[in-house]
Amino acid sequence: MSRLLGLARPLLILAVAAAIAVFMIKSRPQLEARNVATPPPLVEVETIRLGTVPVTVVAHGNVTAWRELELAAQVSGRILWQSPKFEPGVVVEAGEPLLRIDRTDYELALAEARQALASAELALADAKALRQSARIHEAEATVAAARARIARAERDLTNTEITAPYRAVIDEQRVELGQFISAGTAVGRVLGADRAEVRLPIPPQDIAFIDGDAPAAVSLFAEGATREARWTGELVRIEARLDTQTRVVPVVVEVEDPLDGSRHAQPLPFGLFVRAEIPGQPVADAVELPQDALHGEDVFVFADGALERRAVTVARLSNGRALVTSGLADGDRVVTTRLELMFDGMAVALLDG
Repeated sequence: MSRLLGLARPLLILAVAAAIAVFMIKSRPQLEARNVATPPPLVEVETIRLGTVPVTVVAHGNVTAWRELELAAQVSGRILWQSPKFEPGVVVEAGEPLLRIDRTDYELALAEARQALASAELALADAKALRQSARIHEAEATVAAARARIARAERDLTNTEITAPYRAVIDEQRVELGQFISAGTAVGRVLGADRAEVRLPIPPQDIAFIDGDAPAAVSLFAEGATREARWTGELVRIEARLDTQTRVVPVVVEVEDPLDGSRHAQPLPFGLFVRAEIPGQPVADAVELPQDALHGEDVFVFADGALERRAVTVARLSNGRALVTSGLADGDRVVTTRLELMFDGMAVALLDG
């Protein structure tokens, strides 16, 4: 009997504990069920105001001379004199002497040609006095040849001095004083200083905004300069070709007298890398939006607390801005916030309330 009581005691304790637990669960107050609503995402908007949008096409390029020339000797000889201005980077005027070659042999050749002419003319006079027609024709030919030799000797003598063909910047100097050079030897290279060119690569979609038939003032800025450096050039032509590698259209801007300090605030050196701002044709009834507002060829408009997908026409993308020409009206509120998920009819709220 005592053994049975020992076995029944734990069971009794468990039964009492279970009864107490059931009583506590049933006596617990019921929790009120509540619906938890997720707030709509917040977005920023930009209110549309259609109007005339100015267009500026920005491109980059190097400043080059509009003409370049290799200077070569036309006669042989030793260089006896060299101008102190015949150094790279120095500006020389048209006709200014740069080099002089030893003239001795060419002066002798000219004297001999003149002597030969005198002898030929004397022979011609004798033939005419004796009325020897055969000798007259021969003497006349000899006189003509002598005069041609004189012309060549005079030309060679003139060519012993190498001069600047036009106002130019010395780009390269390839010979030295005392050096013997042959006819055809390249002595240097010059760049025309009266005009500079900047060839700018313009994408085809931007060419449509540039009027190549009317002169346009183009602003040039030095890239990477520590202080503001600005020049004004003129758009002179749009080349009628497309670069096969870069797929851009070359546009040429010219700057008159780029090294003239009286014409420009500071000289425009050849080789400088510049940024060009070309005024384009303004676009009417258009608006510029942040490029992030585009979703392919659509935008989202905030209407009655929800997103409305709207197809638009984008005429140009530049510097993070999109030029929209159709698809929007005054007062439309375009959503400029990009959410991870956006769809037509999605509920949203304005960030500014």
